[in-house]
Amino acid sequence: MFFIISKVLSFIIKPTFWILFCLFLALIKKKDKTLYLIISICIYMFFSNDYLYKKIVRCWEVPQTPIENLNQKFEAGILLGGFSEFDYKTKRHNFKKEADRLIYTVHLYNRGIIKKILISGGNGSLIKSNFKESKTIKSFLVDHGIKKSDIITESKSRNTKENAMESSKIINKQKKYLLITSATHMKRAIFCFEKVDINVVPFSVDNSMTYTSNNLEYIFLPRARTLELWEELIHEIIGYYVYKQSW
Repeated sequence: MFFIISKVLSFIIKPTFWILFCLFLALIKKKDKTLYLIISICIYMFFSNDYLYKKIVRCWEVPQTPIENLNQKFEAGILLGGFSEFDYKTKRHNFKKEADRLIYTVHLYNRGIIKKILISGGNGSLIKSNFKESKTIKSFLVDHGIKKSDIITESKSRNTKENAMESSKIINKQKKYLLITSATHMKRAIFCFEKVDINVVPFSVDNSMTYTSNNLEYIFLPRARTLELWEELIHEIIGYYVYKQSW
């Protein structure tokens, strides 16, 4: 039930939903049509402003750790899913923007910083599917030279909470693990893994750049892509506090 509620909530919190809702009210209301139109425009202008988004998201992200600062070896790197899809007809992966998770995991493994790779992630869709991300990514890694014996898969989890709970069943909690996920997702991930007594060190990827342009076009012109980024950030913030209250 919690999984279903979280999926419904993730739709309602989208700024796109708020914009459409205000436009719908402007359409059906006899009074205050202009007010609802203005509200929808204001919401769009705020949440499509990349300059504001970058300023705010950095307050939430867990900062990156330079690889040179990792002066210890880890039993495994815990790679959280959600960065790929798989086309069963063409037998090819479609990687999302979060693919940095996979790229840096391979890099850390090749550098000897992590001994093994634990891929945690099944299928987060409400509609049942045979797709299990951890299994398809394991095949991808083996095809690219990673030893099959060094890859552990956890394919039951559907969200971050289950990532932690299912991973805790198959690893040695006495060891230390490197937790690899996107910077905006890291706070929620750390909370979940610490809750199940897994000793993790965060390794954030997919961070916002440390600089922003002062170009007037960049500061003032809206970008549709930023709406999606905001939706992800709001999802992470609300998810973090919901987990803290419900665990």
